[in-house]
Amino acid sequence: MMATAAAMTFATSPAAWASWETDATTVWGDNDMSREWVDESYNEIKFKDCHTSSTDRWIQVERWQLVTLGTDIQRDKFRFTNCFNGTDAVSADTQSGLPYGTYYFETDAPCLSCVITVRKIVVDTTQAD
Repeated sequence: MMATAAAMTFATSPAAWASWETDATTVWGDNDMSREWVDESYNEIKFKDCHTSSTDRWIQVERWQLVTLGTDIQRDKFRFTNCFNGTDAVSADTQSGLPYGTYYFETDAPCLSCVITVRKIVVDTTQAD
């Protein structure tokens, strides 16, 4: 019984699901979905060092709020271009005033067969920086 209670506390704790980042190069295509995070009020999505197989150098990112037993709500849509300008180039988008909930992002690529690699992705839910 105690193990179940401890597991439930960890699984539902916002800290367990809040800010995250990856330093490994990840591959993104059309309609790919990120992992989820729990947030309230503010979050920032950053892509660093992007490359593409397309001549169009952009990736569209859509921020979504998960709705249990309903249709997810699109909170924001933006196009990242700067991250394609070199190793240290970063594209970022922030949104504030968000209700408490579970969020994720989806990507749209310039073409269905395009491959986009991103060296670093950061999802930051702290407005303190």
